[in-house]
Amino acid sequence: MVLPARIRDMRVESAARMSLPQRLGFQLQSARFKNPGHSGRRPNGRHYRAGDSVRQSGIYEVLHDRDHREMHEVVMISGDNFPDCDTCKDKVRFRLVRTAPYIFQDEDFEEES
Repeated sequence: MVLPARIRDMRVESAARMSLPQRLGFQLQSARFKNPGHSGRRPNGRHYRAGDSVRQSGIYEVLHDRDHREMHEVVMISGDNFPDCDTCKDKVRFRLVRTAPYIFQDEDFEEES
């Protein structure tokens, strides 16, 4: 079957935009390894307030009120509470960037009581 030139050109352009796996008709599956101390999830964009309990240990972005200070990152440990800022007070916000387990909350490194 011979396709009109216009349709044939459209199919060639469409195929050129596809990745190799798409052109071959399959998708690559990324390897997923289960790490019990790190969820690997992308942050959901939720903002936490000063006084909220830290649910997951990890790296958090700190967003200060107005132009007090540029955004910066900190490590927070699950079970602690998000602190007030000395300047912003309770108007500071925190957003999870990446979970990361605190080593002494890992079963292989727990501190003995």
